[in-house]
Amino acid sequence: MYTEFYGLREKPFSLSPDPRFLFLSDSHREALAHLLYGIEQGEGFIAITGEVGTGKTTLCRTLLQRLEPGSEVAFLFNPQLSGMELLQAIDAEFGLETEGKTRRELMDQLNRFLLTKRQEGRRVLLLIDEAQNLEREALEQVRLLSNLETDTTKLIQIILLAQPELDALLESSELRQLRQRINVRWRLGALSQAETRDYVRHRLRVAAGSAREIFSELALREVHRGSGGIPRVINRICDRALLAGFAAGAAEIGLGTVAEVQREIDGRELGPAAVPSAALGERLRRVGLDPRVALGALAVVAISAGAIWWKAASSVVAPELAAAPPAAARAPLPAPSATPPLPPPPAVPAPAPVPAGSVSRRPSMRSEISRCCSEAAGTSPSASCQCCRAAARSPAVTAAAAWSASSCRRARCTSAPHDGHASASGASSVPHRAHVAGEVVESNSGTP
Repeated sequence: MYTEFYGLREKPFSLSPDPRFLFLSDSHREALAHLLYGIEQGEGFIAITGEVGTGKTTLCRTLLQRLEPGSEVAFLFNPQLSGMELLQAIDAEFGLETEGKTRRELMDQLNRFLLTKRQEGRRVLLLIDEAQNLEREALEQVRLLSNLETDTTKLIQIILLAQPELDALLESSELRQLRQRINVRWRLGALSQAETRDYVRHRLRVAAGSAREIFSELALREVHRGSGGIPRVINRICDRALLAGFAAGAAEIGLGTVAEVQREIDGRELGPAAVPSAALGERLRRVGLDPRVALGALAVVAISAGAIWWKAASSVVAPELAAAPPAAARAPLPAPSATPPLPPPPAVPAPAPVPAGSVSRRPSMRSEISRCCSEAAGTSPSASCQCCRAAARSPAVTAAAAWSASSCRRARCTSAPHDGHASASGASSVPHRAHVAGEVVESNSGTP
């Protein structure tokens, strides 16, 4: 549907385990190297484990293509069998008769078959996919198959491909004999962000025959975030994103398209929430614990701890509540009284007229000094007239500009430094205030 629109010859993100699309990340390259090494060295048991969708089956298909010609291979895809059924399935894969034969007869004819292939110089392999589904009886039967050997070599090599649950099974004491016979083990991990980007571009290049840049850089980052680096989930997201881009007529798949596709995919197996963390899950399985069971136990412990804390807090608060006086014995709170209205602001009286003979406030310093000194009676300004003395003390007024000897020639005030003093004629004088250079001084004005 969208292949022609994007210039592809086939669908690049099919879920089938096609070895042509195998992308060898660091983890997959190591896993393939372990498989080839174990086969070349004639190891009896090889185990490759990994999360769902990490590419175990595709890796196994690639291994089959790289085996030497003439190898005899039995590949079991559905191992949910009993021990007897498993033995029958193995004999049937090698082309042996199974109808009406007992377990012993099946084992004997399989042993004769293996000896014959050994004499012919052919290698015999048994690959069991989804081995975590094997029952304990079937796993024990697999272990017994490893007893088919000569003095120097194993007659059959067994490769187990399984999810991490197999690791938990092998750690049990009942299967310790099988665990000890597995000499080559490897755990497939998820792809990193850079590997996810290269994985998508690799599959597009294989499907198109040349490099194709269809997904933007931000879209590839979102693919990795949403898939957790699991190849099968990456294929689902990218396939749906190409379909959505084709429907929208978009030549490039952007961040918004990938985010919308993730919300539409059912099952919501995207991201690390559905796939346990590699580090934490691996540690739990090494000690024989299933990650889901461990997380459930952790949730129970958290809930129990919360209940204990609540009970302890309640026991502390309860005595305090008991010691408090009852509500009836407490003094009642006074009823809130109505706030009295604020009185109206007082009326501002009109300024009174300045009486005659007094000195009014004026901004001009020179006029204030001149008025005061003209009403004086000719006394020396430095000794008699207080306003002249105040002016003389002010740094803002110079003597030449503010007064002269002739300005105070008719001075009638005495040399008294205070605001109340008698005039030369003996009549009482009323002190008046004069503002000079920012100071308030007292002066006497004579009665007219």
